[in-house]
Amino acid sequence: MSKRGNVAPSSCRPPAEWQAIRIAYETTRESIPSLCARYHLSARTLYERAKKEAWTPRHQPARLDRAGIIGRMFRLLDRQILHLEHNMTATGEKEVAVLGKLASTLEKLIDIEAATDTPAAGPTRRKDMTDLRDKLAERIEQLKRA
Repeated sequence: MSKRGNVAPSSCRPPAEWQAIRIAYETTRESIPSLCARYHLSARTLYERAKKEAWTPRHQPARLDRAGIIGRMFRLLDRQILHLEHNMTATGEKEVAVLGKLASTLEKLIDIEAATDTPAAGPTRRKDMTDLRDKLAERIEQLKRA
């Protein structure tokens, strides 16, 4: 034990113990204070060792799946249109405003997807977008006639 209490100097630890600490650091979601308490070391010592030996950083943020998000937005928009079609009893200003917002959202999504050169924006996706746009335009026309 060191003079600072129950924190052992890193030079006294066998390599196998450091390997166990590294595995716990890299593969678990255990908090740093908890890891330090379990292995009786300071957070500073842990971070210095992780940096020195280039350990895998913890909790890497997930990569942004742009195509997946756009696809989810299209599916959500489609569900909203279906909901409006089935639950619309009267055609008033509120319904027209909602459909106008949906049309605006659809246009923005199409622009975003067109700007993203991904394989996910293939013929099937384009056909889905066209179908969705046509359904929305048809519904807006129905509301205008009512």
